[in-house]
Amino acid sequence: MINKRLQLTVIGVAAAALLAGCSDNASTGETVAKPSAKGSDATQKETVVTLWGASDFLKGDESPGQRMIKEFNEQNKGRIRIEARYMAWSEYNTAIQAAATSHELPDIFQTPQNSDIRTLVADGWAKPFDGLVSDAWKQQFGEGAFVEGVNVIEGKTYSWPLTGPQLGAILYYNKDVLKNAGLDPEKPPTTWYELREDAKKVTASGKGDVYGIVFGGGETGSASGISKFVDALSAGISPEEAGGFDYKTGQYVYESKATVDSFGFLQQLKADGSILPSSYTLKATESSVLFGQGKAAFLIDGRARMWIVKRDTPEANFGLAQVPTPTGQKPTYFYVKADPSGYMISSASQHAKEAGEFIEKAFAAPPFYTKYLQSGVALTPLDSINQDTSLYPYPEFNTFLKLHKDLLKLRPDYAVRNPETAKVIVELGSLQQPKVKPGYSDILQSVLTGAEKDLPALLQAYDEKLNKGLADAVGKAKSEGAKVDITDFQFPNWDAGKDYTVDDYVKLK
Repeated sequence: MINKRLQLTVIGVAAAALLAGCSDNASTGETVAKPSAKGSDATQKETVVTLWGASDFLKGDESPGQRMIKEFNEQNKGRIRIEARYMAWSEYNTAIQAAATSHELPDIFQTPQNSDIRTLVADGWAKPFDGLVSDAWKQQFGEGAFVEGVNVIEGKTYSWPLTGPQLGAILYYNKDVLKNAGLDPEKPPTTWYELREDAKKVTASGKGDVYGIVFGGGETGSASGISKFVDALSAGISPEEAGGFDYKTGQYVYESKATVDSFGFLQQLKADGSILPSSYTLKATESSVLFGQGKAAFLIDGRARMWIVKRDTPEANFGLAQVPTPTGQKPTYFYVKADPSGYMISSASQHAKEAGEFIEKAFAAPPFYTKYLQSGVALTPLDSINQDTSLYPYPEFNTFLKLHKDLLKLRPDYAVRNPETAKVIVELGSLQQPKVKPGYSDILQSVLTGAEKDLPALLQAYDEKLNKGLADAVGKAKSEGAKVDITDFQFPNWDAGKDYTVDDYVKLK
């Protein structure tokens, strides 16, 4: 049975209708008959493996994901066929929850937003890869790619690193828009003051058609363009506190001065009239299309936005730079080698063997990651491919790579320190505690739109709920026999300006 933790509270007619539209892709165990090679009436069975995901590398026939699937299907014609379904996150999150509730998960699925590999394994959604992929396949990813308590649970592997290090905050600037406003298109702003002044000039010259800033404010949770904007700015003030959880103290700190000041700057941009009015309801892809079409000068978003702008508006003339900070100093952002999200094999799959073969030979294999890098999607988890400069797709990618090298640091990971923290995360749903409502992005949006007023008070109350939730989850895990403590989430020797190394973990003991 699927645990109710991640089920929809109401499935009803809407979910049934949604599943009806998707049921041809569900993991039903059915196969498709194909004529034999001899042209007789005899048939042979072709196994159909279904895959659902919201990754942009699956969007469109020419995406690296769909090209990889097409090649695999051609090479395995008559034996295995992959049927992939791409959905935007808002649609995917609903569809995958409904599929789980109806026991019709696709053979391969992506972890939905605000969920976690650890939670999905505990809820019975997934089966391990062990016996389905080879040891050689795992070894290609290098040290630190598979971590107990992250993507390995009780010694069994459930997913793999989907990408290499990911920079979650980049300033994208439209050179043509800056030039038309009389600004230097090769000199992006480096300070908050410069960003604000440039945005004012662009908006004034745009006369209601072109604005300084655009973002995807219509997204929710971690995808919210508003929270991305604020967190990107706050990393230039206090990187340890940006994003709301301080790994040095093991406490939630959404009410930090860095967050409040960064939100205050966003409010100033709004008061100036420099934000494209539709930004508050735009989806992320819509915001990047408008940016690429020259309707705004600046967009702050993560690494994926570069290739999405290139894909959707190939005529766009834009550059990449570090996100402006109050004084122009470099911001710092963080990554971990093993990610608690990714693609998994359904526990109900009747075609797990074929799914494993597809993952090893195509989905998580060098030929796919070569296409992935050539498309400019992101850095891959395979260093040998990342270092091949002949694969870099366009000049902007060199800046993209430099920003990753300059601004990203390896942060501490509680799961590396103590794998039993996974039991705490299962209780919470994820470290972001998605069950606590309203969430961070909801709070920011309510204040930005004027529905609420006192941001510090709202964030303080939010921190209190989250810190209590973490303490309670640790207590419950301990009462059930887990060897875990609140100190497992605290890294007092963390220096945010440096990579957190194996030696740093050793020094904690």
